[in-house]
Amino acid sequence: MYDEPEVWIDVVTGASGRYCAELSLVLETQGVEHQRIRTAQGWSLSVRARDAARAAEEIAEYRDENVRPHGAKPPPETVGNGWSGVVVYLAVLLVVAVWVRQYSFGVDWLAAGRVEAGSMLGGEWWRAVTALTVHRDADHLLGNIAFGSFFAYFVCRYLGDGLGGLAILASGALGNVLNAFIQSADHRSIGASTAVFAALALLTANTWKRGFWKNTPLKTRIAPLVAGLALLAYTGAGGENTDIGAHLFGFVAGFCVGLVLARHPVPLSRSTQRNAGLAACALLVLSWAWGIVAWY
Repeated sequence: MYDEPEVWIDVVTGASGRYCAELSLVLETQGVEHQRIRTAQGWSLSVRARDAARAAEEIAEYRDENVRPHGAKPPPETVGNGWSGVVVYLAVLLVVAVWVRQYSFGVDWLAAGRVEAGSMLGGEWWRAVTALTVHRDADHLLGNIAFGSFFAYFVCRYLGDGLGGLAILASGALGNVLNAFIQSADHRSIGASTAVFAALALLTANTWKRGFWKNTPLKTRIAPLVAGLALLAYTGAGGENTDIGAHLFGFVAGFCVGLVLARHPVPLSRSTQRNAGLAACALLVLSWAWGIVAWY
């Protein structure tokens, strides 16, 4: 005769990570065994069926003692420290800048790595990635370092240094591809600005979905989106050599990726961050290796 499997019951669903952690601590201090699970709707808290009534009572008591003001939102949950992602971002841009200036290893890094719309859409896929790391001069580089470091810091805090870095790189590359479709075949572009605006959009989508989605006035719900679009318009649409299409599609790509990550969250564990970080590094190295081989 076989024992029936233990039944687990959800006592909390759709909670934020921070609030679920608070309730988990409540149950832990009362010795109630439980599980925290992340879902597409938020975090859930499950207990064994025999403990469900006790858990519900403890949670209800805690809520009564800690009533939040109506419409108040907990601050977004942070995952990484943010600085690791920023350091890697700075290192990549500065190293490539030196190589571009000195024609290191006998390579014309600018020619090998820039976006050439016709060539890229014709099969030279690596240019979508490599173009994010090359710049025409010091002013161009420093501008992208300043804005990029700021946005990357917050993206990596909320998504983690590994996943945040991969999301920014992939969104920036996707933005370059989308921009190439509306440009002429001889269109050329360089710079991390596409990834910078992708990072802004990732941050916008994350803030919008996590903090201002329900139980708030309409103007509050759309505030992050309006702020993101305002920054895009203010910082991304000026200057004689500005590639407005790259900025716009970088923002669009980042926002779409941000919504996907918010709707279908992945486990934000250390292994996930490590694997995502390695994937980002591998994509960057592989793209440059392929580009250099093709250039020769």
